[in-house]
Amino acid sequence: MNLIEYFNNNNRNKYWEKNSLYYKKWFRRQLKHLLLEIEDGVSEGEMNFFMYRLGLGYWGIGKQSGIPSGIKTKDSLTNSNTDDHLFGTVEIGKYIHKEFESCGFDIDHMVNVWLHENLWLWMTIKVSKEEHKKENIERNIHDIEKKVNLEHYKNVSELIFL
Repeated sequence: MNLIEYFNNNNRNKYWEKNSLYYKKWFRRQLKHLLLEIEDGVSEGEMNFFMYRLGLGYWGIGKQSGIPSGIKTKDSLTNSNTDDHLFGTVEIGKYIHKEFESCGFDIDHMVNVWLHENLWLWMTIKVSKEEHKKENIERNIHDIEKKVNLEHYKNVSELIFL
């Protein structure tokens, strides 16, 4: 099953209707911060460490914990668990930067059109704490296209769609 379609069909609008003004406020603020970082010529390493990971990946919509997708691993049902940002916070930031640049750095477009269509970026999957280890879910290797196909989920139990 396509994870983005699942999220969009089952959870996006529920969270959007309740939180859209909040998400938009935070996203607008973070895009302005991104513009400052670009203007200041911040290095890619600094972008990865702060702007991409923290500013956009964790706090892009004002919810460090992301948005629950309704997807869990079988092991997460019976073991100590955590939420995994499916696309990785740095990769989320890089993706947003690329999209922002491709629309001519149009903040209003990104906030009022793009954000709703791309809210899936912040979806999380509930995994067991054991599954969340870097040897089971690879980090900083795969792009979004590969992550949507779960190529980075090397050793996790069956996914359950709730």
